[in-house]
Amino acid sequence: MIKRTLIFCVVISTVLFLYAGKRKKNIDNLPLYNTKWLLEEIYEKPIVQSSDTAFIIFNENNKFSGNLGCNLFFGEFTFGKKRIKLDYFGATKKYCKDSSVEELFTKALRDDITHYIIENNKLYLRNKTQVICKFEGVISSIKTEFLNQEK
Repeated sequence: MIKRTLIFCVVISTVLFLYAGKRKKNIDNLPLYNTKWLLEEIYEKPIVQSSDTAFIIFNENNKFSGNLGCNLFFGEFTFGKKRIKLDYFGATKKYCKDSSVEELFTKALRDDITHYIIENNKLYLRNKTQVICKFEGVISSIKTEFLNQEK
């Protein structure tokens, strides 16, 4: 009887430990909405930026916007559980000295992105076979300003 009770306690403790670890992992991730996602990679190639210029922000009204590296861009999106569809609308058209990141980022946004994953504060936009873009998340300055106004 003591042996069964001990085994039961070990099993329950293990299940609770694993469940608590999973929940904490999800809580630590930044949300898709109102996070400034800084571009790190396109088609698994690192992007070197002199500053945090190229980024994307997803808003709660299902619109996204950001910076391609020089020009600003905007559009709408739909999403569900781990699925996302970007409807790329357009961008400003000012002259840029180096448009290599901008051209790649524009192509990536127009690619057939179907899924997203957020792990360890990284956002991965992907199609069925590969990661298209990888971003690092930081709390958006818009959200930070809003939180400061609330105080």
